[in-house]
Amino acid sequence: MRALVGLGNPGDKYSEHRHNAGWMLLDALLRRSRVLEKRNLDWVELRRIELRERGKKRGRGGEELWLMRPTTYMNRSGIGASEGCSALGISPDELVVAYDDIDLPLGALRIRPAGGDGGHRGLRSIIRSLGTQQIPRLRMGIRGIDAPPDTADYVLSRFKKDELDTIAEVIEVAADAVQAIQRSDLTAAMNAYNNPGA
Repeated sequence: MRALVGLGNPGDKYSEHRHNAGWMLLDALLRRSRVLEKRNLDWVELRRIELRERGKKRGRGGEELWLMRPTTYMNRSGIGASEGCSALGISPDELVVAYDDIDLPLGALRIRPAGGDGGHRGLRSIIRSLGTQQIPRLRMGIRGIDAPPDTADYVLSRFKKDELDTIAEVIEVAADAVQAIQRSDLTAAMNAYNNPGA
């Protein structure tokens, strides 16, 4: 993996919404890393970081990684991802796309090497823009126990007070999973972080 693409919507009003789990992950990685380079393009913000282990603020860092934050709305994320890949010379199989998944319960993680969009419009946009489904992804479950059958408005809602500790921890665990992918490979991270039975 050379880059992590985190999906979300721009603007303060969306910052704590379920649909912005991908951006929450980018923020968590930025907090635990040293930023080496910044580039702001037309449709994507790029940050090259030196990863550090959770809880370590000082000392020698680890692997380097590009973070991509598309600055369009979710449904057009592919524009930013494509622009970032072109600017950095990165192929789709060198990415991991991180995003919220309403089909997974809150707290669950799933890493997959490829596949369809599963109804997620942000991922659909990326698949269309990059022209392949062979894109590794990290899905973060956002479905609470009282999620309604019609989830269109639900994904744009804020996490409830009693869910905040859970989502905060799962974002940190997702950041650990990103570092595991960097240290070893996707298969090892899948074995370590995919939640069985969730």
